[in-house]
Amino acid sequence: MRTYVIADDLTGAAEIAGVAHRLGARVRLTTTVDGVHEEDEVVVLATDTRSMSREEALKITSKVVETLQTMEGYHRIDRLFKKTDSVLRGHVTAELELLLNTTHRAALLLPANPSKGRLIRRRIYSIGGTPLSRTLFRHDPEFPAITSDVVRLLGGYIPYITSRTRRTRLPDAISIGEVGSMEDLQALVTRFDAPDVIFAGGADLFQTLMEHQGKALIERPSFTGIAQHRALIVLGSTARHNLMEEPFFQRNRVAQSPMPDDVFDGGSTTAWIEQSKVLFSQADSLLLRIPQAITHEEGKALQLRRQMAETVVSLIRELHPEEVIIEGGATAFTILRGLAWSDLKITDEIAPGVVRLRHAASNICFTFKPGSYPWGACFR
Repeated sequence: MRTYVIADDLTGAAEIAGVAHRLGARVRLTTTVDGVHEEDEVVVLATDTRSMSREEALKITSKVVETLQTMEGYHRIDRLFKKTDSVLRGHVTAELELLLNTTHRAALLLPANPSKGRLIRRRIYSIGGTPLSRTLFRHDPEFPAITSDVVRLLGGYIPYITSRTRRTRLPDAISIGEVGSMEDLQALVTRFDAPDVIFAGGADLFQTLMEHQGKALIERPSFTGIAQHRALIVLGSTARHNLMEEPFFQRNRVAQSPMPDDVFDGGSTTAWIEQSKVLFSQADSLLLRIPQAITHEEGKALQLRRQMAETVVSLIRELHPEEVIIEGGATAFTILRGLAWSDLKITDEIAPGVVRLRHAASNICFTFKPGSYPWGACFR
């Protein structure tokens, strides 16, 4: 069985690729829609639509589906999966409605990740027992979680399905499911898994689906960490956290190049790039970050993303680091687009959501991590 995954950001795409890798599937991550390769069991396409306007997101999603339906090998795709943000950031409803209208299927949205304490009970989304609207996601600069009610968060009436719901067929629309445990997730997948259903959601859902289809976890060598040598570490996420609490950074004096105030205010990146080159050559590794407080100013997140990507692309092209470690999906996508690199092959799943991939032509390894996830054993 071949599965095609459409993901709305790159770190989410990498997370799904990591799950497929964990289950022994032959997986490819790409940022372009092209033919289905014979050896691929899972193809994960990162579209970056979460960082776009609603109109741009729908235009890209429509183009993806149109290309898929006309390309050679489309008839060999047995399942279409929509990877969404686990806390429902992005244009979730609009993109799913477009998929339903063009593929004539129903959709079951199961965004909760019970393995990470992200649950939906009685329509209320909580993380570690705290309602979503009381977490840091309320302050997301692009998609603030102003309510914990998932139906309201999605912008209107959507059928709410629980594991106790007796129906065995979904309405020809989007439904959202209650997931208070892994058992709830498994029950909903078992009940509604069918060729005419598009499942949408996060990593726990994808793993449950693959296991329901007969895949099982395989043993892989434990990851021992990325060496500091010739590593470029990029913090592009707007998630607020203290990276210096990581043991790796407590033990090692990693050189840092924080974004200057004039660049943060929209100025040229030229001087910052030159300064960063010098620091990297002296220290042989470098951490780039945005120390300023991120505001909700319209267009600010996009400006910062472009400036960070412009700087990182220049450093990669001139310094050729062995490892590039990026936190933040939109930043990672913009960097790959700036390099004009699309296909990556997974080498390691470091931790759930933290995935290392290799670009064959340059032999550079990229590690991607969502902003709200822990690093795991990423650093040696």
